[in-house]
Amino acid sequence: MRALDQIAFEVPKSLAEMTEERLRQTILKGDLEFGEQITEAGLSELFGLSKTPVREALVRLSVRERLVEIKPRSGTFVFSLKEKDISDISALRITLEQAAIRAAMTRDRGSLIAELSRHVDGLRVLRETIDLATYRALDHEFHAIFLRHSDNPYLVDCYTMISTKVLAMRNRLTFSREYVIKSIDEHFAIAHALSAGDVDGACDIVAEHINSGFTARTRRLLADISPGR
Repeated sequence: MRALDQIAFEVPKSLAEMTEERLRQTILKGDLEFGEQITEAGLSELFGLSKTPVREALVRLSVRERLVEIKPRSGTFVFSLKEKDISDISALRITLEQAAIRAAMTRDRGSLIAELSRHVDGLRVLRETIDLATYRALDHEFHAIFLRHSDNPYLVDCYTMISTKVLAMRNRLTFSREYVIKSIDEHFAIAHALSAGDVDGACDIVAEHINSGFTARTRRLLADISPGR
């Protein structure tokens, strides 16, 4: 029989945590628009809950991921964006991912390369089928691999603050087949560079890859659907 300290128990989530996740997904999927005003009463009715877990969920999402903006004497709103916000997020994302890559390659190169290789296998299949929902999920996961292998919780915390906003933005965009293929090929190039030990080359591709995802036109489109900014 295994010792109790060797058994992993799944701790049940609190009602506030479950409400937080429901609200997060509602924002990410676009069911709530950028800049839309939201209320405890409205969300309580939407989710069929009392106001207490909704209030806690709003506070949580306003602090760590900043998906919600609580403005005194004005109300509570889904986050909104200016063009500069999007540029700033992309710049920070590049800095964090490059730092994570360097840390992961120093800490345990073999483990990082092995997971990237498994992920690339899935991307090869996707390149033939081009399913946008699958592409968004795999793209998000590809970049998260670097952070997981960095073994730096502070990097992870900083990245979490922006990664959900990035996902929310990308979920409101459409991508052509050509764009998805180019993006996947850039993932291949990053993985190949790291497999060859070319960390600087991989970091350069990451920067180009992230910047190409949010062109000036794309930043304007996203800012235009963010009222009140």
